[in-house]
Amino acid sequence: MENRILERDEWKRELESIWKKMEDKNVLIEVEGLHLGDQIEAEHVELKGLSYDPKDDVVQIWVGPLDHMIHHPQKIMLAVEHGYLVAIDITDADGNQHFVRPLERVAL
Repeated sequence: MENRILERDEWKRELESIWKKMEDKNVLIEVEGLHLGDQIEAEHVELKGLSYDPKDDVVQIWVGPLDHMIHHPQKIMLAVEHGYLVAIDITDADGNQHFVRPLERVAL
């Protein structure tokens, strides 16, 4: 598996590109943190949007009725295996990791 850390100036463009490939595909959103433990935020829900707003410094993930927002992200990493996205790993300002995992194969 290859892990690719995105540079901050790539965030907006890369997330929009990934969203176009993942639109309406089912995903799992999981949050892990020292004070949170492991939590499933959403499971088997269609991805309706994925973006980074540099003005407000927030990543937004829209799935069904949920608008999962990650304020002041510190790092965005893509886990890729054989050309397919395994997960998007977004670390927030508190060190929590937010994983977006496609439940269907998504070629990058």
